Amino acid sequence: MKQTQSYLLLICMVSAMGGLLFGYDWVVIGGAKIFYEPFFALEDSAALRGWAMSSALVGCLVGALLSGVWSDKYGRKKMLIIASFLFVLSAIGTGAVDTISYF
Repeated sequence: MKQTQSYLLLICMVSAMGGLLFGYDWVVIGGAKIFYEPFFALEDSAALRGWAMSSALVGCLVGALLSGVWSDKYGRKKMLIIASFLFVLSAIGTGAVDTISYF
């Protein structure tokens, strides 16, 4: 009984951390909004502003859906290494582009 409660608590904490990080991503892209909207001239297009805000979350959602299956298939360590490379690549990529399509 005690072990089951500890395991359930661990699962709840991991789940809560996932929600926290998902919310953190939302806040980060929202905080960058004041910088990328004038840079990409998005002030006049509500659709492009919405797409710029939501596309980061779409990527997070797709990554979350695929990560469990890929971790089971390839192992957690390999997936963490791949995720770190993708994170660096996306940081460089979003900093190097000058059009909203690539951003």
